[in-house]
Order: sequence, then C-alpha cells, then structure tokens
Amino acid sequence: MTDKTDMLSEAGQEAIIEALKQENEHLKRQIAMAVNLRFHLMPNVYPAFPDAEGMDIYADQIGLAGVGGDFFDFFRIDADHIGIVIADIFDGGDAAALYMVAFKLYLMGELNMGFSPSEIIGVVNNRLARANEDNLCLTAWYGVYEISTGKITAVNAGHEAPVIYRKDGSVEQLDGNLSYLLAVMEGMHFESYEFTLEPGESLILYTDGVVGAKNENGVFFDIETIKNTLSEYHDKNARDIVGQLQESLFLHIKDEPLRDDASFLCLKRKESLH
Repeated sequence: MTDKTDMLSEAGQEAIIEALKQENEHLKRQIAMAVNLRFHLMPNVYPAFPDAEGMDIYADQIGLAGVGGDFFDFFRIDADHIGIVIADIFDGGDAAALYMVAFKLYLMGELNMGFSPSEIIGVVNNRLARANEDNLCLTAWYGVYEISTGKITAVNAGHEAPVIYRKDGSVEQLDGNLSYLLAVMEGMHFESYEFTLEPGESLILYTDGVVGAKNENGVFFDIETIKNTLSEYHDKNARDIVGQLQESLFLHIKDEPLRDDASFLCLKRKESLH
C-alpha cells in the first residue's frame, strides 16, 4: 500500500522531470536564437556593394546540422575601403554561435577608432580572452581592401592561408605572416601584411572544413585541389567561382560526410572598365 509520503515523492519526481523538460526546451530555443542571429550577421544580399563597380564579392557556407563555428562578413568602412573577415571557432558547439556574435560585435566596435587591422585584432583578442569562461579559441583572417588600388592590408590569426587567383591562371598561396589564435591570452601582438590584387585577379578565403574534407580513401581536399579547380575558371565572377569550388568539394568527397562547416569567400577585382 502506498502511503502519503510515497505519493508526495512521486509527485515531486514528476515535477522535477517536468521542470527539466521545460529547461531543456528553453535551452534549445536559446541555441536556435543564437544560430539564427549568427546567420543574420552574415551577408546574404548580393551584389553586396553595387556602387563599387571595380569589385565583386561573394561568400557561401556548407553548414552542418546544429551549431557550427564558421563565420564570414564584409562591410563598408568608408567610400574606398571594405572590411573582409572569415573566422572559425574550434569545437563549434552550443556556445560557439554566441561567441562568434561577440567576435563580430567587438570587431565592428573598433572600426571607427582609427586603428590598423593588426591593432583592431589585438583589441578584439583582448576582449575575447577576458570573457572566455568556456575556454574557446578561434582562427580569423581580417583584411581591409582598398577599392581604388586593389591593396589589401590583412592579419591572419591562425587561419587557413588564402590564395590569389592570378590573371594568367596561376594560383598563389599566401602561406606566410601567420599570427596567434584569438582568445587564448590577452596582450598578444598580431602582425599585418600587405599585397595587391591586380585587375582580373581574385582572393579566395576558406575555412578548415574545406581542406579537412576527405574522400573514402582518406585523401584530403587540399590546397592543390583548390588550385586545380581555380585554374579552369579564370573568367568566372565571384559567385560562380565559389559555386565551382563547392561543386569540386562535393565531387571529391562523394558519399563521405563533411565533418565540419565548409565556407568559401571570393573577392574579385574587376578588369578596368576604361
């Protein structure tokens, strides 16, 4: 026979279970909001800068289900300068989307302070490291593109080295000038470097989910595969170049699953209109 104490205990257990269910649903809603916010902070309207006739830019992400760690953005700094960023959080999980939102807000908050790209990344790093209870870290490439000259001043904070698709069809990887990961420690110094896109040339940025993708034989979609893909599509616009890289990636892995988000960004300096 069940006494009142047992009945109260059963009722209490049911109440606890119900409370845990509600808490779990609340957490799922928060995560969904974080994911949506991260995607809303990435560009989705093209052409991105219709008044900048000398440039063409496009980016896209092959995302996994759930919360991924990839992020990209491009934004007007002034009439002649465009900011470009691509980033990736290690171990993308429940906290990754919110952390990437913080990265975006910190970065945008420093744009009008008159700092160089290396100084901006230094400030962002300090803020991320200071509020990093989940011990997250991320890679990021941040560059400032000068529309009139094609000059790019950039910082590579532990990210995959970008490539330049030259007008003659050759592909060059910018594999130097690698700095520290972000959010590991305050007070880190980040080096910047400069290069120039000539008319007709493109800059390709990507995340480690691209070069980390492999086929059934364990062969990675490496930088040589990217170079071989690009060498056949010199006259394409930025959107088509990204699309062709994505198609090449899927052809490479075939039935193998992607194990990480894979993002591409292409900035093309157009041929002179005169």
